[in-house]
Amino acid sequence: MDIAERERLIARISWGYIPATIRTNDSNLVSFLLHSPTPEEQAQAAMIYSIERQRAAVVGLPSESEVLANMINLDRWSLQKEDEIEGLQKDIHTIRRGLLDLRFNTTKLEAARSLLRRAEKALIERLTNRHDLLQGSAEAHAEIGRQRYLIGRITETENHELVWLIPEDFDNCEDNELVLQLCEIFFQRSRVPVALIRELARSPQWRVYWEVAKNTNELFCNNVLSWSINQRELAYWSTIYDSVYGAYDRPPKEIVEDDDLLDSWFIRQGEKIEHRTQSGAMPKSNKLGRHEEFIMADREGAKRVYQMNDPATRARIKAKQQMVAKRGMVREQDMPDSQNEIRQQLMEKQRKHVKDISHK
Repeated sequence: MDIAERERLIARISWGYIPATIRTNDSNLVSFLLHSPTPEEQAQAAMIYSIERQRAAVVGLPSESEVLANMINLDRWSLQKEDEIEGLQKDIHTIRRGLLDLRFNTTKLEAARSLLRRAEKALIERLTNRHDLLQGSAEAHAEIGRQRYLIGRITETENHELVWLIPEDFDNCEDNELVLQLCEIFFQRSRVPVALIRELARSPQWRVYWEVAKNTNELFCNNVLSWSINQRELAYWSTIYDSVYGAYDRPPKEIVEDDDLLDSWFIRQGEKIEHRTQSGAMPKSNKLGRHEEFIMADREGAKRVYQMNDPATRARIKAKQQMVAKRGMVREQDMPDSQNEIRQQLMEKQRKHVKDISHK
């Protein structure tokens, strides 16, 4: 997104309303506004769900688990497909975790990204297929009742007047296609893709508002419980990026701005925390020596890795390269930095020996 697109998206999300243009039964186009449900409306919708769920059970509608069992018996679904969903979820996690290791190898990184996208697509296809099969379940019936109730309470005209003043007015609405379109717009099509939300959450245009809001406790017009799904998502990811920017071992900008690599970083950080929780803090080593990290990289990636070193380290690397170029082959222990390390270790042993003698 460019700056203008970001500002428009900020305005759209901050407004909170969802505009909806619907073609009615008589082929006329009518525009509506859908506001975010209030806490009371959400509570009423939850109660509607419970009531409809109980009614569905009374009339004999099967539960989701029963529907799946029936579909398996009819060969329209299988335990193998359930295993495939679980396997794809594990594969996606494994691929995503490994992306950080390929940061400096563009060819392998892009190949891994492609594999990740294919796995995500396959998972969505299987989840969608399962979701479609479950539309005859009691839970699906109750969810339709919940959504229809909310649409009846949140739909306004362009002049911000309620279309249906009371539930009875909505119940008497004969334009079922109108209600279906409003449900699709509000519950499906109105959500901003997560990738755009994340890009906006770390953008300078949004961060200005976010930083001010943290000091004033004023962000969107409504109470937090009345925020739209897009407002909640934007606030959530803004908080996530706060934690990234404030991390002790904050990742470089190129990782922060790459969703795949940052997700990989999140996984690694979670594993570090889990490891510390299980084994306790690892003691710091007091041993002298070099602290090196092996990173897989292609030719271009190797150049970027080299530039990550501080000037002193780059100077040592250059000295080693010059010695190898001059002699052809050099043992590691004969390298300048290795010799310096050996001297430091000997000096440390001598100091310790003198200290032990003085205390006798």
